[in-house]
Amino acid sequence: MPTQKIENILSEDRNRYSPLQKLLHLSANQKAWTAEFRAVLDEPLKYNVEVTKIQGPVAHILCRSASAATRMRFKAPEILPLLNQLASFSQVQSLHLRVADDGGGSKQD
Repeated sequence: MPTQKIENILSEDRNRYSPLQKLLHLSANQKAWTAEFRAVLDEPLKYNVEVTKIQGPVAHILCRSASAATRMRFKAPEILPLLNQLASFSQVQSLHLRVADDGGGSKQD
């Protein structure tokens, strides 16, 4: 497999983006969405959530703990109108909450 220069990997084709460009674009969007989302939340909760995707009327939120997800469920009716004022979240009508897997699992002896 020939080695490709980084310029070739990142260069845009006229009609398509490379897989790496798509990933970089998604990552940049996730960071921007998360910053906007956190701006409407209170101190302890805002550091426990991340926006992974905005898909039509649904914003997909990754919570770092079950307690953060529970707090988000109760706060959703209060924060959705605030989010709708932001361009990225203007069409969002609901939040899809998911709890991150800490990778710990349970030990079996």
